Amino acid sequence: MYGAAILVYNAHVSYNSVPGGPAGPPGESSLVDRFNLLHKSGALDDLAFLRRENRELDRLINDASALMSLTSVPEMLDFVLSRLLDHFIPEFLAFLIKPPRGELLRQYCYRNLKRSDERVPDRYYELIKRHFDASPFPVRFDELRGNSAPGTWGREFLSFSPAFLYPMRSIGGLYGVVLLGTKVLGGEYTELERLYVDRMTRFLAVGIQNGLHHESSITDPKTGLYNHDYFMRRLEEEQARIQRHGGRAGIIIMDVDHFKAFNDLHGHVTGDEALSALADTLRAVTRDEDTVARFGGEEFCVLALDCGETRLLEIAERIRLAVESLALPHDGRELRITISLGARSFGPGEACGSVRLLADADKALYESKSSGRNRSTLFATGLLRLAASVRAASARTGQG
Repeated sequence: MYGAAILVYNAHVSYNSVPGGPAGPPGESSLVDRFNLLHKSGALDDLAFLRRENRELDRLINDASALMSLTSVPEMLDFVLSRLLDHFIPEFLAFLIKPPRGELLRQYCYRNLKRSDERVPDRYYELIKRHFDASPFPVRFDELRGNSAPGTWGREFLSFSPAFLYPMRSIGGLYGVVLLGTKVLGGEYTELERLYVDRMTRFLAVGIQNGLHHESSITDPKTGLYNHDYFMRRLEEEQARIQRHGGRAGIIIMDVDHFKAFNDLHGHVTGDEALSALADTLRAVTRDEDTVARFGGEEFCVLALDCGETRLLEIAERIRLAVESLALPHDGRELRITISLGARSFGPGEACGSVRLLADADKALYESKSSGRNRSTLFATGLLRLAASVRAASARTGQG
């Protein structure tokens, strides 16, 4: 669009367009005079700006296309950071995102474009949101501060060196804010730099909205873990990968011991808190590449990659011990829960589907419960499984 405008503009800048110019073909001196007149009028600066903006738009379109191909929020933010690095480095940058399910405010903060553990106090997000609810346009922080009551923006917020604030909107309204700090080098942000951040933020808002909706479709709303459908899909994918390339993996299925009694005694709210604490523990003691899911109720499952039977049982025991040591504050005292686990390892050449693998793990879980609970059992086949069944039966009847 701007390229066409430049061509049209150039086409109309003839020697007759300069006041006082000669009627005939210009000589060398008259060309210099006309160039100087155009320079003094600012027309050449306008053309240079349009050309730069045209290049920025081309880059933005390419960046936006790449951004839309990403599905996870961290990937999108990493991509945006890599693009900002080509333009400038802000002292501080924060993406404050409120997911649609009403979860806690998520924060992704950076110092000099490197991840930081800092956190913007949540109350400032609410103040910024209130402003954008009334005015949906980017704003200089100095302008926002000037229109606020004295003392509204405390020292803790000013320590982020805020320069500009950008809204992140979706169909349902505002769901996030971008806080852009002052530049490390180069003084004030140029108009093109501000335009780039504004436009990229608009594309990012659409991408993150899509990412959050995708995330909602594959996660459990109560715990934030993956849901049953996603787990089954990942299990089938891992089975197919192992059949093609070899290796081993395993699944661990578990549930909370005597959870109904726990709920009846302490209430369902406390029971939900216990499940959330269990979910947090599972996230903490498993690897990023593993898949942790809530199957429903008090039942959870883990898909552990690249591990044989010994390693799988070690993972199960690590989970069990971590949950056993978990303290749940309640009415001035600490409550405890335990879990029983069943594990099933699998590798290439095992002609059984995902449903069969889960059924085998569930049998191992049943043996853990039959043998006294708060323990881990690895599923065994053939004579090993028969021997384990006999031992479990003997333990139940008190014989042997």
